Amino acid sequence: MRDEAMERVLAYDRRRYWLENGWSLRFRIRNVGVTDERPHGLKYALTLHDMDGTRLLGFDNAHGARRVDAYDHRHRFRKTEEIVPYGFSDTDTLLRDFFDAVERACEAEGIAFDVIDEDLELEDGDEAQEPD
Repeated sequence: MRDEAMERVLAYDRRRYWLENGWSLRFRIRNVGVTDERPHGLKYALTLHDMDGTRLLGFDNAHGARRVDAYDHRHRFRKTEEIVPYGFSDTDTLLRDFFDAVERACEAEGIAFDVIDEDLELEDGDEAQEPD
């Protein structure tokens, strides 16, 4: 059974939030079966991208972190090849940690952390909705 926190994080799936400078925050979050690799029952990738789509930082469990027995990990700001284990505790903390990391990245670059727009990324095969 999914609790409120799980429903809250799942509601972010496919959402994309745009910052004033063209950076975007992207969310891919799926409910999956509980496994040793994903004991919390989530497969997720929370990422920050620059204006040309290059990933700047991220939190995910899409693959195992090299040299450690952990799937939950983060990719450092502007050093995304550096993978650091992430101590997943719960979904609300995951969201808070991601937003905190994005805010620190913005501060480091002198960029306002102000969301100016949002959209929903289409899945392959989804039809674009025509406005009424």
